[in-house]
Amino acid sequence: MCSSDLEKETLERLKKDLKDKRLVIVVGAGVTLNATTDASGKPLPRLTWTGLIRNGLDYLVSAGYELASNRRVKYAYEALDDSDPASLLDAAGIMANQMTKHGQFPTWLESVFGSLHQEVRYRSLLEALRALHREGATLLTTNYDDLLEWACDLQRIGRSNQDDILKFKRGDLDGVFHVHGSYHDPHEVVLDNTQYYQVTHADEVQNVLQTFLEYRTIVFVGCGSGLEDPNFGALLKWASERHGNIPNRHCLLIRDGDDLNHKMLVRLKYGPDYSDLANYLQCLLDE
Repeated sequence: MCSSDLEKETLERLKKDLKDKRLVIVVGAGVTLNATTDASGKPLPRLTWTGLIRNGLDYLVSAGYELASNRRVKYAYEALDDSDPASLLDAAGIMANQMTKHGQFPTWLESVFGSLHQEVRYRSLLEALRALHREGATLLTTNYDDLLEWACDLQRIGRSNQDDILKFKRGDLDGVFHVHGSYHDPHEVVLDNTQYYQVTHADEVQNVLQTFLEYRTIVFVGCGSGLEDPNFGALLKWASERHGNIPNRHCLLIRDGDDLNHKMLVRLKYGPDYSDLANYLQCLLDE
């Protein structure tokens, strides 16, 4: 857990940032997957990236909006078996376009995420994030669900309200900032390349993220491969070039066996299993 000297030094720095209200936590899909794993310890299929897109395609086919033999739908299904991120984004784009075409996007999102809080089996990680927020941490998420708002009793902050974004950046408005949208705001949900382009060119959103990269300390929790998406990938590249001669201070929490890496992020190993993550975060709260 909190072991090596370098790790202890980093944790002490993060504790100070928390105390000084400078700590920003970016919550990724791993947190939702951890909190909602089934009795056998497996994630809910619809909450993984490929599982979500497959669920959408199945929804369209089973409800009779599309035929599985449709050329684009068939291609989307096949693309889900390809590990190439570009192919997965193509599949997501096809699914999202067909959902919008048939006016089913909001209804489908509701079916996936609407009652998700009822499927939470393990609350320890959400409770750790709630405690960190109460001590001064700022919360952002790339997730579409509202588990953080539910667990932390916070409001949702979306990308469409520029005044709310400005207040959030200044610290005048508390809540969970949804970088890639929320199922409550279907028009803000980022799934495909076009939507990623829109968010990477949204000045207010990029200004918030760049400000935090410049003046705060960010800890990525449960993010994993999400750091490679077109939004955060570009942001981290920008920060790497800008901070090339400055020691890294932003952190990525990973399991002991993970090989995830980014040249501007300090890797902190929290243990062999996802279940160790909550206890590791507790280190930031322990005196």
